[in-house]
Amino acid sequence: MKNSIKLLIAFVSILSFSSCTEDVQKTGAVTQQSGLKLLVPNSSFNIVVDGTKLSNLATTFVWTDSDNPSGDSVSYTVEAAVGGTNFAAPITIGTTTEHFLDVTTGLLDTTAKNLGLAPMTEGQMDVRIKAASGTSNFYTLKVTPYQPNWGIIGSATAAGWGASTPMTYNPMTGKYSISLGLTTGEFKFRLDNSWTTNYGDDGNDLSLDAGGANIPVAAGNYTIVADFTNHTYTITPIPNAWGIIGDATPTGWSSDTLMDYNPATGKYSIIMRMNVGSFKFRLNHDWGTNYGDDGNNLTLDNGGSNIPITAAGTYYITTDFTGLTYTITQL
Repeated sequence: MKNSIKLLIAFVSILSFSSCTEDVQKTGAVTQQSGLKLLVPNSSFNIVVDGTKLSNLATTFVWTDSDNPSGDSVSYTVEAAVGGTNFAAPITIGTTTEHFLDVTTGLLDTTAKNLGLAPMTEGQMDVRIKAASGTSNFYTLKVTPYQPNWGIIGSATAAGWGASTPMTYNPMTGKYSISLGLTTGEFKFRLDNSWTTNYGDDGNDLSLDAGGANIPVAAGNYTIVADFTNHTYTITPIPNAWGIIGDATPTGWSSDTLMDYNPATGKYSIIMRMNVGSFKFRLNHDWGTNYGDDGNNLTLDNGGSNIPITAAGTYYITTDFTGLTYTITQL
């Protein structure tokens, strides 16, 4: 690999020299470039991070240094900053005494998140090379960071032990949640539909243990909230199964998506990717009790008009079925 990189650097240098020779013939004068020059990756680089391939090579940074052609004994730092900030707050991707640096997908993902780029959203990252002698040119990379896909699996879920049921990530709390009907049985949490990383609860004490015991549950509707940073979870019975339904939701008018219940406030909430269309709230998967909004004024009306969604996106919806009000915020 090292020899291949050095051959690439030498090849690019020859091309640069040839280009300069042609410029001399055309213009009669050339200013020779000196110092650091970042070659690749350039601004055409675009990656959507795959959580199953974090250990794979994402890219190799390659540069030249006319002040130190051999690359010996000089320390180089590969830096990144939020695109368009003129490196106001750079962070280090890595350091080396070579003229190249291999960067894994996981390291690039971590760098993007440390810069504040949002998961599942394309962001821009400026990158450059620094040494004691100076700073290189920069390129702007496009990176879509990875959002860990946590789900629950087990005999208590509709899919059984055959497949995970995905949880929803809340960027405001950093936690994952799911509301659903469970049968008497057991479940566990697992990452990216794989058993490589999974959590149970050895003491049945609401603390998560890697590879721990299955979590028992009786039949009912529940809101489950998991904090995979602090390794805790809650499982709360839902007194009334309120859900949302409509052509703005992923399941259309054919089925509800249950909302999360917060026992401290008595309110319900949901984070959902929605399409242009409309929706309503209804109780217990039945049209016997449903709410819309006749005035489109954030108050609930029994049997009222469909609530419109005019722009596709991810929405955070909270509902107070006692005070008959709701909020809807596009994230």
